[in-house]
Amino acid sequence: MHNAELWRYEAKRAGRHVLAAPPLLAVLLLGTGLGLRGAGFTGTWVAQAVPPLVTGLAAAAIAGGERAAELHLSLPTPLRTTFARRLALLGAATALAALALAAALLPDLAALTRFGTVCAFAALLTAIGTWSAARMRSVAGASTVVLTAWFGELFVFERVFAAPAVRIFALLVLAVLVAVPAARLLADGRGLLEGGRE
Repeated sequence: MHNAELWRYEAKRAGRHVLAAPPLLAVLLLGTGLGLRGAGFTGTWVAQAVPPLVTGLAAAAIAGGERAAELHLSLPTPLRTTFARRLALLGAATALAALALAAALLPDLAALTRFGTVCAFAALLTAIGTWSAARMRSVAGASTVVLTAWFGELFVFERVFAAPAVRIFALLVLAVLVAVPAARLLADGRGLLEGGRE
């Protein structure tokens, strides 16, 4: 299988509609004016808070939506690699959305803050969504965990780390700390083989 065919296959298995969600949301925000300069506090808040939530929910759907995990465990390619490819596609879609939302603020330096915040927050929620889907064996349960983490970041974490640069760094550190156990769970597929999944 050629590289292009491989990535097309992974995009199909992840769900093209799931991968399209972050860029489509960015288009919607820009089209309604919420992502543009002059949108005020509400526009800034929505443009930085909602895309990461969509990405986190998409990650939970990708990690918990594989119905042939047992088959994958018998293949030469590790299951962790398969999920890494699918999540990389989601990451690329999110980065594209963040870039479009940030470009709307140029030449203001707030564009860098928006891009960094969206990407770092999305990385954390992606890790949480992946870990919780593998741990709980439930897309619905993982989505609830992602939503809880989203609220926690907005109403607690953001108050503790008020400086944008510090908050972005802290979000990335937390994302790595959650991604490590998530990768371990996906490596052997234990969390994806037992029990049902909603």
